[in-house]
Amino acid sequence: MPKPMTTIEITPLIGVSLVLVIIFLAASPLIMAPMDMAVQLPKAATTEAKSELNITISLTDHGELALNEDQIELHDLLIKLKAKLEHDPDRLVVIRADKNVKHKRILELLALVKKAGARHLALATEQRVRRSS
Repeated sequence: MPKPMTTIEITPLIGVSLVLVIIFLAASPLIMAPMDMAVQLPKAATTEAKSELNITISLTDHGELALNEDQIELHDLLIKLKAKLEHDPDRLVVIRADKNVKHKRILELLALVKKAGARHLALATEQRVRRSS
């Protein structure tokens, strides 16, 4: 009766593994190459919009809310914003939220603004100062 195999020869396994690694390393740049598909990417730019035409909603980290210069309550925002957008729904609505406001609150505010009929939204940010090298 033959004896059971007690050891496994791993030398051929290591050789095959190294060959596979080399093949994957050689083939990966070919896989990552861009396809021959014509795609026009959008251009992005940050510009200052004419503020007298914008509707601005400000939100502090304490939950205080303002529509343009008027401080209001959240439950009044939908009605007042609908009234402002009624005549010109293409006006830009800019949301100025404190950087400490939770993202959930900003998403809720964005949903409310969309519900009011706003077509163009923007989130106000502070522009980074570029460091010269």
